[in-house]
Amino acid sequence: MKFHWGIGIALFYGAFVLTMLAFVFRSCAHDPGLVSKNYYELDLNYQAHLEKKQNAAALRTPVVARYDGPKGAFVLLFPAQAGKPTGKIKCFRAATTRDDRWLDIQTNEQGVMEIPAADFAPGRWHIEADWTGNDGKPYFHELVVVR
Repeated sequence: MKFHWGIGIALFYGAFVLTMLAFVFRSCAHDPGLVSKNYYELDLNYQAHLEKKQNAAALRTPVVARYDGPKGAFVLLFPAQAGKPTGKIKCFRAATTRDDRWLDIQTNEQGVMEIPAADFAPGRWHIEADWTGNDGKPYFHELVVVR
């Protein structure tokens, strides 16, 4: 049997179609985990979220976060102006949602919260502090810390 150019073109297009189908099936099975599941609810509450950010920006001293290597912990310092904070901290990496962590805010008398980072993967971490102070005002502040 002779190999004609028509057979070559048919084989090439057949391989191309099979490769494209493999890519489509593989991409459908992959969960990127980068999109918030409740994005519609977040959009509806955006004005309240914006007001929380403005309240945090109006504080004389902002929330400060850093990674303390010797302690192996993320250290967050809340401003004393707002009083003892109550609320949640979200720690996440942009790479995946599997590493997301929600923590309750538990500070000492000086307004310092330490988050042990032993089980946190090395890299860039985003910390979102959503809290209410003694004054009853809600606050929201985003920080970036590198471990």
